[in-house]
Amino acid sequence: MTLFAPDSGSPPSWRDRLLLHYRRRGWRGFLRLYNFLKPAAARREIRTISRYGSEFFIEPQDAVDAHVINEGFYESEVLEAVRPSLGTDAILWVIGANFGLHAVTAKFLHPATTVIAFEPSPAMAARLLENSALNAVKIELHAYALGEQRGARPFYANASGNPGMSTLHPVAHFTYDQTFVVAMLTAAEVLERGLAPAPTAIILDAEGAETDVLRGFGGHLAAPALRRIVFEAANDFLSTHEPADLYTLITAAGFSVSILTRQERTSHGLSNFVAIRG
Repeated sequence: MTLFAPDSGSPPSWRDRLLLHYRRRGWRGFLRLYNFLKPAAARREIRTISRYGSEFFIEPQDAVDAHVINEGFYESEVLEAVRPSLGTDAILWVIGANFGLHAVTAKFLHPATTVIAFEPSPAMAARLLENSALNAVKIELHAYALGEQRGARPFYANASGNPGMSTLHPVAHFTYDQTFVVAMLTAAEVLERGLAPAPTAIILDAEGAETDVLRGFGGHLAAPALRRIVFEAANDFLSTHEPADLYTLITAAGFSVSILTRQERTSHGLSNFVAIRG
């Protein structure tokens, strides 16, 4: 794993390099060292380089961030599945962009691609903008949610630990740190109002709202220019076709679906799938 890329400008600071070295080896006392080198009054994030060469400010105590530190990326199968559709004239929508790991890296690797990120969490949207600036790439940020209808909805968020589980659809018996209201538009409205160009590829990670998001595309989901959608669903999605509405939406729009093999140690009850037109 590369600690810093030769062409990335200045490498991470010696503090960040020491903390990365310590954390990757699983040595005891990391938190004590972290608190010593990153006191409360200082910047707490660690600057690190992904295996693709893209750079990020990482919160080492957060679940997704920890995978980036230890394994160089998180759910790289998602990025690899969408990359064949990236390049000149490609338009990638990343829905549920979090701190920008996939959006920023896609733009970093394929500068000619237009990358549009949808992220309703103010904290994650701010991190995404900072990470895009760190990589000197332009990401078009839409700081609202996509869904089946326009309006305002409560958003359940985690400030730390696993902010990636922040959602419009709270999980029963799961505790969220914050609840706030976010604006919601449909993808069809975004397109028809000219707020963003139509996607040729989509990465969709909406924490349970995938069906609502895709239903909000209306007839645009069947647009021939949209060639590839990567999304998350239950491990047995292909055998059970559940949720049925999600399966029907994707297949009726002309896509065939296959499961992706996880590339990092991220296995749990959900898997990533790719839907390819034709």
